Amino acid sequence: MFRKQVDESKAILKSMQTNHKAAVLQNLLTVIFRSDTDRDNVIGEAEAADLLRSIRNTTQGVTIHEDRFNDAVLGKPVGAVVELVENLLRDDVPKENKIFEIQKQ
Repeated sequence: MFRKQVDESKAILKSMQTNHKAAVLQNLLTVIFRSDTDRDNVIGEAEAADLLRSIRNTTQGVTIHEDRFNDAVLGKPVGAVVELVENLLRDDVPKENKIFEIQKQ
């Protein structure tokens, strides 16, 4: 009986982590697409700062490595910035290259 409850708890936790990751991804994509305020398809310095602030304000439970983030977005087209999401999704990205890390709950 106890083993069954442990297994059910593990399944629930995994589902919650998956849902959290999906919510983080949705928030990231939303703020990235809204970040190009001058509509030139390039993320400028002010837009990058606003994007970082928006991510911090709307995405709970995520560590952002700001130096890596700035290197990845400044002067880049919005489409390339969307590739940041891949950095979050892939498990094979070395820790020193991660831009975002979802904190364990």
